[in-house]
Amino acid sequence: MEKNWSRRNLLKAGLGAAALGALSKPAKASGAAKYKWRMQTHWPTGVGYYKPFYEGFCDRVRKASGGQIDITPLPSGAIVPTNAAFEAVGRGVFQICWSFPAYWIGKVPVAGHFNGQLFSWDNFEETQIYFYQMGAMDIIKKAYAEHNLYPLPPQLTSGVAVYSKKPIQTLEDFKGLKIRSTGIPAEVFKKAGATPVFFPGEELYQALQTGVCDAAHWGGVAAGWEMRFQEVCKYIIRPFFANITNCEIFVNLKEWNQLPDDLKMVMENAAMANAAMSCAWFTYYDYVRMKEYEEKKMGKLVWMNDETVKKLRQYSMEVVDEYSKKDPKYSAQAGKLLKDFLQIVGRV
Repeated sequence: MEKNWSRRNLLKAGLGAAALGALSKPAKASGAAKYKWRMQTHWPTGVGYYKPFYEGFCDRVRKASGGQIDITPLPSGAIVPTNAAFEAVGRGVFQICWSFPAYWIGKVPVAGHFNGQLFSWDNFEETQIYFYQMGAMDIIKKAYAEHNLYPLPPQLTSGVAVYSKKPIQTLEDFKGLKIRSTGIPAEVFKKAGATPVFFPGEELYQALQTGVCDAAHWGGVAAGWEMRFQEVCKYIIRPFFANITNCEIFVNLKEWNQLPDDLKMVMENAAMANAAMSCAWFTYYDYVRMKEYEEKKMGKLVWMNDETVKKLRQYSMEVVDEYSKKDPKYSAQAGKLLKDFLQIVGRV
């Protein structure tokens, strides 16, 4: 019969109380190195996802590493302006950043693929196929390494939802539309006849309220809701321009290389777990907020017709091809993988 190793039996077997206490606690390497890092984000502090996913990532890493990696999460602009964060982390001004890949496509065109293209992935699993099964993440890592950066697994935040002061149902409705957009989506909207404009997050509400722009996207419905777009826009446009899009976490490459392998694994796993939870949260609240939007008569869900969606997907692939020509070293490879993926799943 198997012996019952209760506390009493262990003590009878001659195991001292001190040793017994050691068994009940996780082992800690003696003299283990500590890593104290600072992190900055592009997210405003007041949004509902700031604490669970941005601060939550730092907490997850701290706990999983037994306190060896201690990341202090700082708000947007705390160290450098958001548009300077990419270079700042590469230079070692601070160690790690949470941001949006579209901001850097002028410097690293393949960041557009890291962000996600319009009308491509439908769910979390499809992003993992593209990045890991098909190898897009390896291409992105090489591109970021040229800027002394290491990208962790992408942080999924549901899709690209456009809030608008005007209904958008046909391609004609894009003509002259002033839409706050970034990255490759802005290039797609331009092809459709819209006028992309850019405002940082803290200025977006006022820009919509005063009519400086007619429409905007800030992630999915739930993300835009946290920015209070529902107060100043009468329409949410369906279908979503993308069902999945990504934020990112990148680390100074020198700092990353100094981590032992077990702590690198902690960081990778924490980012992957955070991404899965983030994707679920944003997707769930997209549906909750759309229901509230209609039931409380705050505005309407307006659907684009099939021909418009088909044309926008075509424009999206045209932009992918244009970036492939600009960046044959990385974007061309990532673009080919995306086209291969879309053919496999029957979307092109």
